[in-house]
Amino acid sequence: MKNIKVYNTEQLDNVRQSGKILSHTLVLLQESLRSGISTLELDRIAEDYIRSSGAEPSFQNYNGYKYSICTSINEESIHGMPRKDKILKDGDIISIDVGVRFNGMCTDAARTFAIGEISDEAKHLIQITEQSFFEAIRGLKAMSKVGDIGERIENYIRVNSTYSIVDRYFGHGVGEKVHEDPLIPNFIPPKKSIPKLKEIVRTRLPLHSVIAIEPMINMGVKDLKTASDKWTAITVDGKLAAHYENTLIILENGVEVVTLTNN
Repeated sequence: MKNIKVYNTEQLDNVRQSGKILSHTLVLLQESLRSGISTLELDRIAEDYIRSSGAEPSFQNYNGYKYSICTSINEESIHGMPRKDKILKDGDIISIDVGVRFNGMCTDAARTFAIGEISDEAKHLIQITEQSFFEAIRGLKAMSKVGDIGERIENYIRVNSTYSIVDRYFGHGVGEKVHEDPLIPNFIPPKKSIPKLKEIVRTRLPLHSVIAIEPMINMGVKDLKTASDKWTAITVDGKLAAHYENTLIILENGVEVVTLTNN
């Protein structure tokens, strides 16, 4: 893991502006959510806002993906594809993942939202998933180990729930590209894990690197299957899944989260 990029002042300022546009996109999407709206309409709303802000949707045409956002409903964990016939209804939860590129610099963030009144169990899943992110960044700073992130997430999830952590997908570096080094596990790798994973968790985060931390938490088992669209990842037991993600800059004595809505 010697390829972690470090960015200069101008690039980091563009990361901040990219994150500001992304956070405002998420606010707009949340305000647009209602029973009866299609996920394809949400995609249009996001793309129009991102482009009107002088930026580009970084997911569009990434590895052949056609859309500006990912929309994952209920048992869909991540990578849900917007469709005209995917209509939201009261009681659903939806994870929306958005990527923005501004002046060549990318940011990435996701939220899980409620449609109308949802169950207490669904509310708890969303809350625990979000809080696990904030536990992950507690004490994080330049030269922290990548493994500290997953350790904090797993310890929090274990103490506060019976939920499982998806171990098939990871957080990641972000910057000039949508996905960069390092991979960031949201869990503590098992003792018999592959050597590459052990190397990753020992990697230290350099000053002014940029990463996206994104816990993906399932109400049931951790395992996922891929839908026929070859993108959407679905829980194998059909139980609810939640996703929470932000992009952040590694600083000397902490982190700067650039995709929060107070930007």
